[in-house]
Amino acid sequence: MKKFLGFTTLSVAGAMLISGILLSLADTNSTAQNPVSNVSHESVEKYQYWLRDYNGYLAVFGNEAEEPELIFQVFIRNLPQYDQQALQYGIGVQDYEELIARIEDFIS
Repeated sequence: MKKFLGFTTLSVAGAMLISGILLSLADTNSTAQNPVSNVSHESVEKYQYWLRDYNGYLAVFGNEAEEPELIFQVFIRNLPQYDQQALQYGIGVQDYEELIARIEDFIS
């Protein structure tokens, strides 16, 4: 049991490290349109990232990016219906720490 817990903790930490590296390397200066069309401009500005469905996978978008900065091998169809619907509209994330926490929720 201890080995399994240690492996799980190490896996999550590794995923967070890789995510952090990839996000820091991604170009966040995109001038593309807002990824969530039915959200007001004021609410879009308060979010730094968006979690959305991208071709059936969980993806991270910059605030106004049209293309994802990071795509995870997490099938949206395997998530609960509520999460699937939320990801269709987009889940706004205010900062990097919240982004990591939400990604952990989806990949665990």
